[in-house]
Amino acid sequence: MINKIADKTKIDPSEIRQEFSDVHIRLLCCRYWILEDWQCMDLSVPFWRIYHNNVEGAKIQYSGEITYLNKDSLIIIPPNTAFSTSLNETSNSSYENIAGRKFERGDDIAAIARKNRTDHLFIHFSLGFPLDFAKAGIYIVPVSPHIQLLIEEIQASCMNDLSFTFAECLKIKQIINTCLFHLEESIWRFGTIDQRIFATMKFIERNFNKGITNMDLANIANMAVNSFSRLFRKSTGISVQQYILKTKIEAACNLMHHSNKTIDEIAYESGFFDRHHFSKIFKRTMKVNPAYYMKNLIIS
Repeated sequence: MINKIADKTKIDPSEIRQEFSDVHIRLLCCRYWILEDWQCMDLSVPFWRIYHNNVEGAKIQYSGEITYLNKDSLIIIPPNTAFSTSLNETSNSSYENIAGRKFERGDDIAAIARKNRTDHLFIHFSLGFPLDFAKAGIYIVPVSPHIQLLIEEIQASCMNDLSFTFAECLKIKQIINTCLFHLEESIWRFGTIDQRIFATMKFIERNFNKGITNMDLANIANMAVNSFSRLFRKSTGISVQQYILKTKIEAACNLMHHSNKTIDEIAYESGFFDRHHFSKIFKRTMKVNPAYYMKNLIIS
């Protein structure tokens, strides 16, 4: 009798199957810095960013509009958003430079402000495909008292040299979740992409470092090669091979920001034949060579 009752027992008594959207937040870095200079013409990268500054002075320019960083707001920026930055009176300068150091426990916010510098909390993360394929832009999220407390706790954690604890990671993800929750539904562009193209983009995401031909992708889409190539360009705005190269460069940028690998190692892991070929494509895409990018654009 007991066995018969156990056989009929279900974990979920409902007959209706539920479906959920997968949201996997991959933390790439979380740092709290003192910015001495923040003059950049293009800070487009393949991962999400969140910024918060207590001291005013830093600003972001995107699509003709200026956004000021301050203690009352979090700034969330989707991948591949091309924006420029400046700090205090450097906005009209023609040079590019990022300079700063880690915020230490002995540092004082008021003293930082007097020196025309600013504190700068930044979080880099990825949601994976297709959620990283979001509409470019600069989005502002108001800071509630609860979020302000989380920010202060995360800032304190960043001052340690140790790895983040499980609880600290949850706090960082809570900040990320809050920012994502405030985004409008319209920024998630992947819903309008033809499902055949969507499938090939997902394949490219997982296999970009291998040799992928138009024929391979056309077979996945169950289309003739020419028809597939035309539909892909119409859906994405670029050719198949341009998209593959773009994906490789994005992966390389990710490694530059979040690993200690050499340029040769990054070139290999990103699917390039050699360092020379990688450097050529990287400079064509990012307008600077890999060595310059690694040296100057890492604190952002």
